[in-house]
Amino acid sequence: MTNPDPDPSKPDLLLLSMQGFQMYEQGRYDEARDIFAKLTLQDPAEGYYRTALGATCLAVDALDEALIHFDEALRLDAADTAALINRGEVHLRLGNIMQAAKDFARVVALDPEQKDPLTERARLLAVATLQSAEEAQLESVGGGSKG
Repeated sequence: MTNPDPDPSKPDLLLLSMQGFQMYEQGRYDEARDIFAKLTLQDPAEGYYRTALGATCLAVDALDEALIHFDEALRLDAADTAALINRGEVHLRLGNIMQAAKDFARVVALDPEQKDPLTERARLLAVATLQSAEEAQLESVGGGSKG
């Protein structure tokens, strides 16, 4: 294995990123993960690479690792809606319902005109998440029986 290029050009990074995205789209998650991991080392200030790396981890159920990458992507860009919605999905799968709802609500708040296609997905997930939380609360209060 060679060391990462100490001064990669932006076109080279873009080309590698596109290759990683293609691997992801083809379900070749391990290869995509390797590419995005390399990109995060070559350009640690680019949040997209962290978001993409988190998405590859999410795709293979490496939820704790995905959470780390989405958190880092959001540290780099707090308005990264892809990182927010994906982190919300990780929280949902980990049972962290309120954290998931907050992430989904943040996506919706960042796009009041609903121009980003992720906003509708976030809105639907937020509603479903809150319904699940309400149902869980009712079940715990009612002893698990439904009326």
